[in-house]
Amino acid sequence: MATYSAQTDESALALLGRRMAAFRIRSNWTQAQLAEQAGVSKGTIERIERGDSVQVINLIKVLRVCGMLETFLAVFPDDSPSPMQILQMGKVKARKRVRSPRNNESDASAVTEKPGKYTASDTAPKAKRKHNTPWVWDEDK
Repeated sequence: MATYSAQTDESALALLGRRMAAFRIRSNWTQAQLAEQAGVSKGTIERIERGDSVQVINLIKVLRVCGMLETFLAVFPDDSPSPMQILQMGKVKARKRVRSPRNNESDASAVTEKPGKYTASDTAPKAKRKHNTPWVWDEDK
């Protein structure tokens, strides 16, 4: 269902342009200064102030310099729940610990025996060890 306003699109653009021009003048900026700060052409500022159509990205650049971008963005407020609201709704699952994969005997046999170093049987879990010998290092000899 369409809603109608007494204001036309063209009159809304003209009003926006007049208000932006008044703001610029109150701030003691020339069109060239505002254009340079915003990174747009002077012609873009002229078009905005005349009420002509401009690219939205250029309007955003000018609004940012004028300190009005947040006000512009507030026209359509963010309606997604905040992180705190999500937590309160109980929709966030508790994080689980990350587990390392279990050691397989094939992994343990991949370790080669070196004199004075640990052996493959020492790297296996205690339940799978063939004998309970302590680790042997070169310094322990």
